[in-house]
Amino acid sequence: LIGVAYLYIETNILTAFLSLLTSFLYIMVYTPMKRVSWLNTTVGSIPGALPPLGGWAASTGSLSFEAGILFLILFIWQHPHFYAIAWMFKEDYKRGGFKMLPCIEEDGKRTFKQIMIYSLILIPVSLIPVFIGMSGKFYFFGVLLAGIFLLQSSLIFIRSHSNLDARNLLKTTVYYLPVLLLLIVVDVNF
Repeated sequence: LIGVAYLYIETNILTAFLSLLTSFLYIMVYTPMKRVSWLNTTVGSIPGALPPLGGWAASTGSLSFEAGILFLILFIWQHPHFYAIAWMFKEDYKRGGFKMLPCIEEDGKRTFKQIMIYSLILIPVSLIPVFIGMSGKFYFFGVLLAGIFLLQSSLIFIRSHSNLDARNLLKTTVYYLPVLLLLIVVDVNF
């Protein structure tokens, strides 16, 4: 709560509210849901994607369509990212009593389907900034290439079902976001 108060004093009420909402959803909704439903990953992706909205609100004092696109990119990105983690550590999650998707199915079919769906959706959604004037051609080609690498990593993992390929998918997702954000900054400034 001290952090929320600080944001209210130093930025604005919208930023403070978004910070409070992020904490509430993470602590009071997502965390308990991990023991109840495999949908916890989708629910947890909401507070995981709210920080760009907070940053936007702190910078501009309001929200915009562009901020919403950043939220959507992070929301979608978290699914292949976290399902790779959940696959690698599914035995640990099972022992902890968590209902992660890879823990509740033996064959992994739904996990792999979710990874593929979100990986496929992430590519066109990540390209929206080009079509709304938020970025240009440099971003377009860079993010398209990053999306192809992500899709390739997803396909390799889905075919192999191996922890090694899950780790490679995880690495690809970890690189994807900084590349995307760096491309936005570079493209806008040059």
